[in-house]
Amino acid sequence: MNDNLMDWRPALAVMQSQITDAAWEGTNVRVVISDHWVRYAIVPWSNHIVTDEERLAYAASCLANVYGSVADQWRVRVSEGAPGQARITCAIREALLGEIRTTLDICRLSLVSMQPQLIAAYNTWRDRLPNANGWFVTIEEGSLAAARLVGGGWDRVYSARIGGDWMVELQRLKTFGRLAAQDGKNGRVYVDAPLWLRKLAGDCGPGVEWLVDERVESTAGDNLTVLRRMYS
Repeated sequence: MNDNLMDWRPALAVMQSQITDAAWEGTNVRVVISDHWVRYAIVPWSNHIVTDEERLAYAASCLANVYGSVADQWRVRVSEGAPGQARITCAIREALLGEIRTTLDICRLSLVSMQPQLIAAYNTWRDRLPNANGWFVTIEEGSLAAARLVGGGWDRVYSARIGGDWMVELQRLKTFGRLAAQDGKNGRVYVDAPLWLRKLAGDCGPGVEWLVDERVESTAGDNLTVLRRMYS
């Protein structure tokens, strides 16, 4: 992967500019990391994996099968799951995590948790998702991530860098929704996206459902979504 595309310094600079006010000092902070800087993979269940160390090593091997080696430069984590159920693993560069912590320390803020965008978005909406097969998709500027929901868990996960031509990206989403609607096994596509993008998209067809908090009918809905992610 091109290292220039992995440069998170501009984003950290913007974050620091927003939290340098003394009024924020001592605040507890929950950080959601863009999927732009996260790698995901599915970890199939194995009866032979017992210890935490074995789970992390197994997860790292699943990531390596998709992306190549994830060695010491990446922090690997694995989700919890019921016995017999596949789990999700993600990896984020140690350098990025370190710079986030340093930035928060400089601003005298207390880090409570860090989550990738896909995980945070899913936790926000999971109570609204039906107990049926389908796709959960989260879109942000520059990236898209999707998980296929099967039997109460995930059995596939995708992440992709997307361009600035939103009409092209929305057309792809509509096609994805039509294909899912035609396949009873895949069910519907549930999409988490900013309010402005939902308005731009209009009707994506019967296979796509935009996740919206009906209690909010203005742009404040985006603010509510952010708060829900913080406390999910």
